[in-house]
Amino acid sequence: MRAIATRYGLLMAGSFIAFFLFMHFLGFSQHYNLRIFNALIHLAFIYLSIRHWYTTKDSSSNYMSGVAMGMATSLVGVLTFFLFMLFFLWFNPTFLAQLRTALPIGYHLTPFTASLLILMEGIGMSVIGAYLMTRHVLATLHRA
Repeated sequence: MRAIATRYGLLMAGSFIAFFLFMHFLGFSQHYNLRIFNALIHLAFIYLSIRHWYTTKDSSSNYMSGVAMGMATSLVGVLTFFLFMLFFLWFNPTFLAQLRTALPIGYHLTPFTASLLILMEGIGMSVIGAYLMTRHVLATLHRA
């Protein structure tokens, strides 16, 4: 389980980082509504890790192991992205100032609080996404 979660979690984090840096270089990174695309990336890697888990390790109808796999994958990916954003905001005060003006709670943003919001959103997304993706994977595996 650990190897699958680590592999897909690091791929998830790499995709988050690549998407963020791409948007940053295009000048769109201060638009916080682009996090919807992070949700799509997040769900895709949760799905891939859970599908890998059930096709190679366990094809039973116990969905708790799939949810645990999705959560573990998300934990690796989201924590890695949290650390990346923490250091990025810490070493880029200009971007942090742009976020402060663009967000409603901008005055209270520090590199840690901004990164912590990303972490909390990612953990919330992983709980819901892991359950939904597990149900989807099990439904498609049992149809076949």
